[in-house]
Amino acid sequence: MGMVARLTGWFPKPSSALERRVATGRLAMNVVEAGSGPTVLLIHGLGWDHSLWNPTIEQLAAHYRVIAADTRGHGGTDKPDGPYDMEMFARDYAALADALGLTRVCIIGLSQGGMVAQKLALLRPALVSALVLVSTAYKSDPSLRDNMESRIAAMDKAGPAAAAGIAAESIFSPAWRSANTAALQRFIAWRSAMPMAPLNAATRALYDFDLSADLPRIAVPTLVVAGQEDVLTRPKGMEEIATLIPGAEYRLIPGTGHMIPVEQPAALASLIDPFLAAHVR
Repeated sequence: MGMVARLTGWFPKPSSALERRVATGRLAMNVVEAGSGPTVLLIHGLGWDHSLWNPTIEQLAAHYRVIAADTRGHGGTDKPDGPYDMEMFARDYAALADALGLTRVCIIGLSQGGMVAQKLALLRPALVSALVLVSTAYKSDPSLRDNMESRIAAMDKAGPAAAAGIAAESIFSPAWRSANTAALQRFIAWRSAMPMAPLNAATRALYDFDLSADLPRIAVPTLVVAGQEDVLTRPKGMEEIATLIPGAEYRLIPGTGHMIPVEQPAALASLIDPFLAAHVR
C-alpha cells in the first residue's frame, strides 16, 4: 500500500488540499479535501486513485468543498480481500459521507466511478443532489466476464508492466499516446506498482452490472459526458444513460478517448462549471 500511496503524483496535489485517512466503520479510506461551500465528491475509475482529480480539485475548490477518495482496493485506502462489487463500493462512499457528516453531495464519477455514482444515487437518493457521469456505463456487456477473465489471466502471466501497457491502449486515444510518450511511460510505471489482487477484484466488480430498469428512478440533475474516441464506454452507451435518466444532459467531447480528465481537462471543466453553477448550491 505504501508504494502506491507515494505514487499519487499522476497530477500534483493542489497546495490547499489536505490528505487524511477516514475510518468509516466499513474500512479506512484515503481522502483528499480542499475548499468550502456545497460539497462535490469525486470518484475515480478502475486502477486509478484520487490524484486523477487533482486538477479538478484545484479548479472547483474556489467555490465548493471538494472531496476525492481512493476506492476500496486502490491507492491509500484499505485493500481487503475480494470479492468486490459495485454496491459494496457505493456503500463505502455512503459510509464515508456519513463519517464526514455530509447530507447533500454532488457526485462526479469517471468510468467505474460513474457506475458507483449511479448506484449510490439509487441507494441513497436523499444524499445525492446532482450527478456528473463521465466515460461510464449503466450495464456490462454479457461477454465481459469471459473477456476480462481471459485478460486477467494473460496479464497475470505477462506481469504488471505488460498489464499496464494493455490498459493504456484501451483508455487513452491513439493521438494522445503518440503526443505524450513520457506521460504514457509514467502511467505504465505508476499502474505497474499497484498490487494486482485488489485490482483484479475491482475489475471483477464490473461483472453483471445492469441498471437499465433503475435509472429512470434517478431524479436529480445529471450531466453525461462522453469522449468521441472512447472505445471502452462508447458514446452510444453514454447517450443511452442520458435517455434513461429523466432530464439528463448529454455532451460529447471530440478528439478524446476514455480518460477525458487526462486528455481534455479544460474541455471537461468547461462543461462541469456551468452545470454545477446551475444545480449545486
